[in-house]
Amino acid sequence: MILIRGLALIERTWRRVNIAISDAGYIVKIWRSDYANRYMLSRVEAIYNAKECLILPGLIDVHVHFREPGEEHKEDFSTGTKAALASGVVVIGDMPNNRFPIDNLERFCEKLQIATRSSYTDFFLYLMLTNPNRISETIRKFGSVPVKVYLYDRRTLALLKKELPREAIYVFHAEHPDMVSDHGEAHDAYELDKIRPVEAELRGVDIALRFARERGYRIHITHVSSSEAIRKILDARGSGVRVTFDVTPHHIIFFLEKVDPKSPLYKVLPPIRRREINTGLLRMLAKGLVDVIATDHAPHSPDEKCGDFSEAPPGISGVQYLLPLLYSISKRMHIDFRMLIKMVTENPARIFMIPRRGRIKVGFLADLVIFDHRRKWVIDPDFAFSKAKLTPYNSLVVRGEVVATFLRGRLVYEEGNFLKRIGNYVFAK
Repeated sequence: MILIRGLALIERTWRRVNIAISDAGYIVKIWRSDYANRYMLSRVEAIYNAKECLILPGLIDVHVHFREPGEEHKEDFSTGTKAALASGVVVIGDMPNNRFPIDNLERFCEKLQIATRSSYTDFFLYLMLTNPNRISETIRKFGSVPVKVYLYDRRTLALLKKELPREAIYVFHAEHPDMVSDHGEAHDAYELDKIRPVEAELRGVDIALRFARERGYRIHITHVSSSEAIRKILDARGSGVRVTFDVTPHHIIFFLEKVDPKSPLYKVLPPIRRREINTGLLRMLAKGLVDVIATDHAPHSPDEKCGDFSEAPPGISGVQYLLPLLYSISKRMHIDFRMLIKMVTENPARIFMIPRRGRIKVGFLADLVIFDHRRKWVIDPDFAFSKAKLTPYNSLVVRGEVVATFLRGRLVYEEGNFLKRIGNYVFAK
């Protein structure tokens, strides 16, 4: 049994506590006084003192692209999950749009084996919606899995009319195919915003909500970029539709008038929006109306992201900086940091049915992050663990740094060092 001492976030309250962790990796006791439980202390084999750092629940990033198998030159499960651990992320959800899409049981199993061999975090995997029978086959073997719906692909509209497995959660990239053009037609970020407009997102959200309302499916809409879309989602939820959503750090932090519009580093789908759209999104965040924050970590090789804007692939990498970015946002925007933490811990665990994760609570797995909120530092690509070292976050001054990460009670990361690789598949039922 090990003991972790420090100022911990427990049920949205900061408490200076002792956290006892069993050999199986579960939290077995939480108490305040160092001397109030002599019996428990007598069983402790090691103590980790967080001192003046904060102890947070381990983060869950439900939207990453680690590119393996097929495009390992951009990222792989080893490098991607190392970057995640360095930001306190203990569970990732990897998207299915690999070089050969993960849309059937065989490819799902192949990817599962690769991730199990290489991952430093726990993980779950998405299926791509291409064939309902293939989804059913995978669900029969693994239980409920999230299914990614790329709505901008016109073929998807016909698939949504078929009978689909009801055990899955359907995760929508909500851009209507009739209202978007190929990203290669845009020569800068302003043009990309014009050819992939907010209106396309709103129409896409309408389709997703109708799918959930009329058919009774559970859906999640990812990387929502506008407050108008959020209002539609919240109104639908109020009428009984089973819908949740997430936003990204890059849509929170960046807006067109602030970035270099010619730089491919800011090329992403949905696009970076104008300042007024960004302001509306921030207001929703500040009010606590956002369900989840997810990075949409989409790595590309340096040569792909330093050329011409029109030829560059869309995507922003940044999983390594999630927690410092959130803490910096909380300070800059005067937003309750505890509320933001809930959006990357408790909420994603509940929405994606990941059992016993996302909270510091007796009976839960001891996924814990030691976070030094006093540190201030500059994001430097030389210290990136991801292969995708070119990111618009480079040179940003951020507050707070992850000192250590515990995964299921085991110290797996500390001060830039990866101590154990114990990542495993999360069997969400």
